[in-house]
Amino acid sequence: MATPVMSMADLGEGETACVRVQGLEVLVSQVHGQFYAVHAQCSHAAQSLAHGKVRGTQVSCPLHGAKFDIRTGECLAAPAQIPLTRFPVFIEAGKVCIEI
Repeated sequence: MATPVMSMADLGEGETACVRVQGLEVLVSQVHGQFYAVHAQCSHAAQSLAHGKVRGTQVSCPLHGAKFDIRTGECLAAPAQIPLTRFPVFIEAGKVCIEI
């Protein structure tokens, strides 16, 4: 079952936000009109990505600089080697909903 986390209007193009869903910190982003959600914890050092730099479709970890694709969770740069968990996103009645 998907959990509503925010209104679509709360997140503009190219923006990200961290939300809690079932006890997990999730990074939600909007890229080219699509919404995406990945686990907001770096797979290298368990650092929160809430304050990571976002450039285009990438987020970098503020601790050691590992980079991830915010659409897929794919690891793009060391020191991380494991991708982020990606979560399904649904839009229901103007709300962004995430399924854990």
